[in-house]
Order: sequence, then C-alpha cells, then structure tokens
Amino acid sequence: MNNRYALLLVAGAAIFALDATAAMAQTKPTSTKRIPITKEAPGEVTTTVDTVTVYRTDTLTVQGRVDTVTMTNTVTRVDTVTQTLQMQPHFTGGLYLGLGAGPALPYGAIRTVNEPGAMGQVNLGWQPLHSVLGIRGDVAFTQYAHNADYAILGPRPKVWNGNLDLRLNLPIFNHMLGSSVLMTPYLLGGGSYLRYEDLRMKLNSDQGVTGGFGPQNAVIVGSDDATATTFPNEQGEWGSSWGWNAGGGLAFHSGKKEVFVEARAIAFRRDSNLFERSFHVPITFGVNFF
Repeated sequence: MNNRYALLLVAGAAIFALDATAAMAQTKPTSTKRIPITKEAPGEVTTTVDTVTVYRTDTLTVQGRVDTVTMTNTVTRVDTVTQTLQMQPHFTGGLYLGLGAGPALPYGAIRTVNEPGAMGQVNLGWQPLHSVLGIRGDVAFTQYAHNADYAILGPRPKVWNGNLDLRLNLPIFNHMLGSSVLMTPYLLGGGSYLRYEDLRMKLNSDQGVTGGFGPQNAVIVGSDDATATTFPNEQGEWGSSWGWNAGGGLAFHSGKKEVFVEARAIAFRRDSNLFERSFHVPITFGVNFF
C-alpha cells in the first residue's frame, strides 16, 4: 500500500516539473538588439603574423615497457634572391678620325689688322685606350673677318694650317662623371705649317720699320718679302711659314666616340726683320670616332 502511494507521489512530481519547464520556455526573454560589426577604417590595413611551434609527444605503453616518441616537423623555406649586375661600359681606343669647328683668333703681328673668323678641322690620330701618350695630325682652314680699316687691301684673309702633334692624356678627374663616361684632360703640342692668302700683318714699327697702310702700318704678306709700301701689291698671292703649336683640351670618351673641346696657339713668323711673331689661335669643338 505504501509503495502505491510512493509511486503516485513520484509521478505527480514529474508531471509538475514538466509543466514548469514548458512554462519557462514560453516566457524566456529574447534580445532584439543588433551587435555592430565594422571593418577597419579606410586605408587601414592590419597585418598579424603568428609564429606557431607545435611539439607532439606520443607515449607508447607496452607490457613492462614505456616508449616515448617525439615527432618533429621541419619546415623548409626557400627564398629567391635576384642580384642585379651592373654592365661595365666598353671603351674603344686606337685609331680615330675626327671633325671639329669653332672660332679662330688672331694675335701678335696679325692682331687688330685681322678680325676673328671661323675655322673647320679634320683630325687623324692614334691613342690607345689606357695609354698616356698618343699622336695626332690635323688640317684646318680658317677665314678671318675684315677689319674695316684695312678692307681696302683686298679680300678676306684665308689660312690653311697643318699640325703634327703629340697628345699627352692626364690621369686626373677621369671618373668624375661616373663609369659610363671617361673624362680626360690632355695637352697637345708639335710642329706646324701654314699657307695664307691676303693675310694682313703689322710692320714692326718698334724696330724702325716704316710704311704700310693705316694706323697699324699693315701690309699683305705674300710669296715675296713684304715691302714697306702704302699699297702693297701682294694681293692674291700665297705665302707660307713654318711654326709650332701648343695647347690643351678636355675630352669625354664614351663607347666608340670622344667629344672634345680644345684651344691652342699656332706660332709663326714671316720675317723677323719686318714683323713680330704671329699667333693663330683656333678654339675647336669636335668629335673623334674610333
């Protein structure tokens, strides 16, 4: 009898518990609030690098024996390194042919009675790439301008000159412009030969020579000795003189070409009894091709 009441009591308690659970489920509150989720601010990039090292140890138990096995994972990282090698420029030396042009200035006995003119030049030379010493020959033509005071004497003066020179390259400042351009200062000097037509020259009045034309006692020097006359008759005749030259320049060598600028004085004397020494001074801008 007591067992029956006890069973009824347990069944009633279970039913009551089920009802209570169902009621609570029906009355459970729910949330309607949104949880904001945003990305990073514009332009913001977050990079996280995690390094994880995993050690794994397995223990194997055998009857009467315990073995511990450790497993190691090896990760091989391969980096590719690209090395850029700078190409070295190739310079050429030896035989070269060159062209040049520029102004020519008269000094000494031909100064003031002739005005500066224009000249053109052709070069032929030999300069090994790493050699300090080289040789060069050149031929140039110059036409001086008229001085108004002496235009009556004839046409504009013409001068041909040939030079055979040694060229001395100076081993200084060679790499100031980097490895692709070889800058070379140089000195130049040797013998000269000149042929001229209608060239005015001042008589040496300091030595007591008189005559000539104009305030500078100018005459035209030709094939004969210039005489002290008011109107010399040497027009259209060519004269010649031997002399010497000396000067220097600056060359910029790249590959098979060399751009240069140079100036030198070509000294000559027509007649030491009548004239002082004359200086023909060309300033040349040109290029040599190796």
